[in-house]
Amino acid sequence: MYQLADRVVLVTGASGGLGKALCGQLLGRGARVAAVDVDTRALELLAGELGQDRLKTYPLDITRRSACVEVVEQVVAEWDAIDIVINNAGVTHFSRFDDSDLEVLKRVIDINLMGTLNITQAALPSIIARQGMVVGLSSVAGFSPLYGRSAYSASKHGLEGFLSTLRAELLERGVRVLMVCPAFIQTQPAQRSGAVAQGVARPGLAAATSGRVMGPEEAASAIVKAMERERRRLLLGKVALFAWIAGRFFPRLYEQIMIRQTRSEVES
Repeated sequence: MYQLADRVVLVTGASGGLGKALCGQLLGRGARVAAVDVDTRALELLAGELGQDRLKTYPLDITRRSACVEVVEQVVAEWDAIDIVINNAGVTHFSRFDDSDLEVLKRVIDINLMGTLNITQAALPSIIARQGMVVGLSSVAGFSPLYGRSAYSASKHGLEGFLSTLRAELLERGVRVLMVCPAFIQTQPAQRSGAVAQGVARPGLAAATSGRVMGPEEAASAIVKAMERERRRLLLGKVALFAWIAGRFFPRLYEQIMIRQTRSEVES
């Protein structure tokens, strides 16, 4: 059992629905939380809502490598170490590849994949020294296709490859790696409706979903429990489990079901 009390946990995308829930769950376990987000105002609101001595906020654009190094150095200077990084920050898009602006696709990959590499590599010396943990928020799109999300799927497939390889490289050094694969978490106040967004968007704005929608508190609770149990992978929800099994053993059937459920996102 991995104890979270007094661990220093850096959470990216901390001001979003799932990020905020993760911060609350970690504080409840006695952890010290370094909350990171590009939205400075949202971080102020987060600090006001959760306001504890064990929570500190750090504005950061994780696509900037040098800024990641600076924030990690600041966290280590203030709290002596970083035990865990939770790579929660992420965006998506709602457009078929042939209709997508390449700069939008690049932005999705820069945030979801390169941002994860930036902050993880910056924090890794401390994580190795503390025999800590790296957590990555992947998706069913990390191991299965997802209509109208080519760059999002590419970034999550890349995240799967990165984290599984990182786990192998750090196994003998006592570092744990957890891959979290949710289907859909309602992290935003309301789902999208109307015209399809042409730029990047938060993943929790998807409108075409199947199965029961999971709330951020429920998802955060499951993720924190998986961390404590030192799990390697968490399939979050029944839809994620179905996608994992069907995508491997019945790929054509899965593809048909997935297209029927999701293509309305880009054709409405």
